Amino acid sequence: MNRIRTAVVALAAVATLGLASSPALAQSQGDDRGQAQPAPRPKTCNASGGTFFCGGDYGDGKTYVTLSDGTKQLFVIGTDFNMWTTWFPPKGAQAAWMSLGGDHDFANKVKIVNKKGNAFSVGSRSFTIGADLFRDRDAGGNWSGWWTKAVPRG
Repeated sequence: MNRIRTAVVALAAVATLGLASSPALAQSQGDDRGQAQPAPRPKTCNASGGTFFCGGDYGDGKTYVTLSDGTKQLFVIGTDFNMWTTWFPPKGAQAAWMSLGGDHDFANKVKIVNKKGNAFSVGSRSFTIGADLFRDRDAGGNWSGWWTKAVPRG
């Protein structure tokens, strides 16, 4: 009886690992049946205590912005396909990694747009909705919600 329980528990663990490591699905490119095809799992890189996607559309995976006080803020797409950030003040320790929230399945490197002083927008392409999503950071460090050009802020 204990052998059967052990075998069932081991089989469940293997099945769970298989589900957790399954690749994400992307839209078909050339499948005339219109079915989703598995997308290859992006390569991962490690830096500053975080693991994130790199290679291909993710480039080196890291996007930096420098604030007026010399703080460098780093943005990456984590292995959960969401956007993460940390920052490095000129004096002091690196901040803890922080998710920018949501469940957006970002498909490429973070881009910085509309930078004016300490205010800027961060964005990336979401393969879930097929559009670029952005969040705005104001000069005081406050963040807006996610928005896309297809659905303007408002």
